[in-house]
Amino acid sequence: MNYLLNILSDDRKGLMSIITSMLNRKGIEIESISAAKTDIHTQVLINIQVIAHDADIKLMAFKIENIIEVYKVEVELLQHAAYQKVALYTLLKQGYNTPINNQIQKYGAIIVGYDNDVITIQKTGRDEDIQLLYNALEGKYLKSFSKSAVIALKAITADDDTVISKAA
Repeated sequence: MNYLLNILSDDRKGLMSIITSMLNRKGIEIESISAAKTDIHTQVLINIQVIAHDADIKLMAFKIENIIEVYKVEVELLQHAAYQKVALYTLLKQGYNTPINNQIQKYGAIIVGYDNDVITIQKTGRDEDIQLLYNALEGKYLKSFSKSAVIALKAITADDDTVISKAA
């Protein structure tokens, strides 16, 4: 199953390494990782997309939550999560005046750059939305493709009891 781990923690050097090592030791496949500071400059929100069995991911979430710097871990099936990814596609310019232009508009993508012989297209959405556009663009004009890690904002907060019990 494809899961999303949302981890709220203190911003500590080496924490990502500890978490990824824990996941790797249990054979949990990591699909993507993103981390960003929150509005509280000492905290980060880490989103990790993984493939795992239900029992394994629940146990791992419990173990991660026991790391002293981690305030809270939430696990949810990726299909139920509110998330986005950003994909970039580069197309040869001569492909722009073909029906590909209609596909770009149909799938809600935007042009974000022009170079000498390529155009860069951006699509924001879920995996299935990004894949649909990729399928529509695939062919002799599609030069390259890349997509970001999952980005999710889950309303998780560190409650005072958790902080006190971890400090004790």
